[in-house]
Amino acid sequence: MSMFAETIAPEHEYRHVPDDQPAYNESTYYNFCCPEAGVVGWMRVAMQPNQPAGQAGVLVFLPDGETLFGYERTTSVPAAGLAVGGLAFDILEPHRRQRLSFDGPLSSFADPTVLATPGTAFREAPKRETRIRLSVTGNGASFGTNGETPENVLEDSLAIGHYEQFIHVDGELAAGDLSLRLRGGGLRDHSWGPRDWAGPVLYRWITAAFDDGSAVMTLDVLRRDGVRTRRAAAVSGGVATQAELTDLSVEWTADGFCRRAVCEVGTAGGPVTLTGTARAPERFVPLRHRRTTEDGTELVTRIGYSAYEFVTSDGRRGLGVVEMLDQMVDGRPIGMAATAAAGPLPRA
Repeated sequence: MSMFAETIAPEHEYRHVPDDQPAYNESTYYNFCCPEAGVVGWMRVAMQPNQPAGQAGVLVFLPDGETLFGYERTTSVPAAGLAVGGLAFDILEPHRRQRLSFDGPLSSFADPTVLATPGTAFREAPKRETRIRLSVTGNGASFGTNGETPENVLEDSLAIGHYEQFIHVDGELAAGDLSLRLRGGGLRDHSWGPRDWAGPVLYRWITAAFDDGSAVMTLDVLRRDGVRTRRAAAVSGGVATQAELTDLSVEWTADGFCRRAVCEVGTAGGPVTLTGTARAPERFVPLRHRRTTEDGTELVTRIGYSAYEFVTSDGRRGLGVVEMLDQMVDGRPIGMAATAAAGPLPRA
């Protein structure tokens, strides 16, 4: 299935009418990779209007190794708009221009792995009053599905409608006495439909933005029925095109984080090897989701992040993000086990 088979209409930039599923979720996410400032980060707004609930998340890796993270919850979900707490996304021109703004405290971590126990980590971490302003422009067309064609849906436990777009960003970050100009590239996505973080066995979602304005996205998903799906896209000269992820390997740290990811990608310009290495000093962020099944089993999902330096076999260099979702088994990511792709797992 081509990720470019559909044209995403302008109305899909805005909120959708939810179905009656309690787990219905609508979320919008932007990552940004700014080589001059040495900053990598992301911002996300998510809403579950049927609960009601909403979340805002901001993660920033600073060049000296400091990691800033903030997470806010609300039970007040407006009928329209993409904003929670101090984080707001404004659509200025569908699929072309957006404005992102954040004002509020972020927790500062020298070692963000302490977020494995988030309550204690947030209580003990110092806070930085932070202001972020980003002007976003599209770098190529949006691609994905509006959710109306079932065969185009990648993983129905995460979303029905889902599209992505490569982006350019320009703005500023101020945190305490630190002030940085943010210019670079990245990726955004928008998804809607019932979401269960425990749905897939694992996924690896990689964004790499390069010094020449090009970028690559790869996605590798292992479903609980044993089916593995891979997707990829690339942009060069402002034109986004379908790519093919033919192989992806991960080098793990001893405590279960991605130190290095190597992708073999077929692009319109030929095959490319994409290698991402966790930037020194290594800083890994574990975010956790928990759900208890009807029989009382607790399902624990971990999403790991870090900032990565990327190189390609054709000589490009850049920065990026690797998002690693794994179901946790005996306290370890399931993807570390050789049996991860051996066969179907029970439905969560």
